[in-house]
Amino acid sequence: MIILCNVVIVVVMGLSGSGKSYLAKLLHRYWGFEWIRSDEIRKKLAGIEPTKHVREAFGEGIYSQDWTERVYSQMVKMAEDLVKEGKKVVLDATFLKEWQRELVKSAFPDAIFLLAEASDETIRRRLREREDISDATEEIYLKQKEVFERPSYAVVVNTEKSEEELRELLQNLLSAKGV
Repeated sequence: MIILCNVVIVVVMGLSGSGKSYLAKLLHRYWGFEWIRSDEIRKKLAGIEPTKHVREAFGEGIYSQDWTERVYSQMVKMAEDLVKEGKKVVLDATFLKEWQRELVKSAFPDAIFLLAEASDETIRRRLREREDISDATEEIYLKQKEVFERPSYAVVVNTEKSEEELRELLQNLLSAKGV
């Protein structure tokens, strides 16, 4: 794998419903980041329409470890291609396990990891009300909580803050990294 240093790769990770995609959308809209979503890549690889919901048990079907490896590897490959074009990239996925984050770190040692968080009540409400390509349910969220390997190196972002507060936080973080 090619190692690309000093590039702007932001990994937005966390449990389903935590606000990952919201942060990624802000990075895309206000700072021009190319947005790579695991939900979209997974369905594209499986030949499924992105808007079609797939109800699989946690860790089964297109959500098995083999599929997840394919999805995350594809995300890194896409990021490498975009970086070669001089673009900034945000990777939007749960990244529940350290091996998943290692795929990114091996290609992008300087990647910025953001851990999206919100209260249990907020996450459950978001999952019930969401109209999105994500297939996550409250049951999936609870399973994710059981297996999540929390990284000590990620910047924790409470996504219950206002858009203005989140934009300021992201701006400060990017400025500190020279973006």
